[in-house]
Amino acid sequence: MKKVFLAFALLALSGFPQDTPKNYANPHKPATQPASPDPLALERWFVGDWICTGIQHSSQTASGVKFTDRFHFRMALGGSWQIYNLHQLEGPHKGQLTLIGAITWDANARLHVRRDMNIGGSRMDMTTPGWDGDTMVSTGYMVRNDQKLPAKQSFLKKNDDRYDSSLEIAGADGKPVDWEEEACRRVR
Repeated sequence: MKKVFLAFALLALSGFPQDTPKNYANPHKPATQPASPDPLALERWFVGDWICTGIQHSSQTASGVKFTDRFHFRMALGGSWQIYNLHQLEGPHKGQLTLIGAITWDANARLHVRRDMNIGGSRMDMTTPGWDGDTMVSTGYMVRNDQKLPAKQSFLKKNDDRYDSSLEIAGADGKPVDWEEEACRRVR
């Protein structure tokens, strides 16, 4: 009799609506669908070579520096991923490859997912729902040494061949700190 009652009670409880788990790790509201019928339109927009000039702001561990970088973006793996790399043309790492990365549309998460791997071993793990008009905001984390710091990168599309970008990283106190700003132009 106890087994029958327990089975009935479990069956009855299973009919109640279940709470949807909250997604605390990702502050983005998932996109209902990409704005374009091509889910990789965001990635394809960047394809080509870009020259970016900017400044990395001073921090507790480093002085501010001006830089000029060359980004090369290309589609790979049958057009399903965008792969990119950055060579510094002017700045403290002049002549060096300083970043490699990849981004794609994750249909399950309904977000674009991105990983940047930087010289020195740090990385950025970011997501974005995509462009909202001429603005795109990516959020996630910078992981460096034993630190996992919240990060936010904003892009402003100026026209088909120019964009501006700014990156904020949370400081030790959790408050956002301007990390770097750059203006980029497509060169081919």
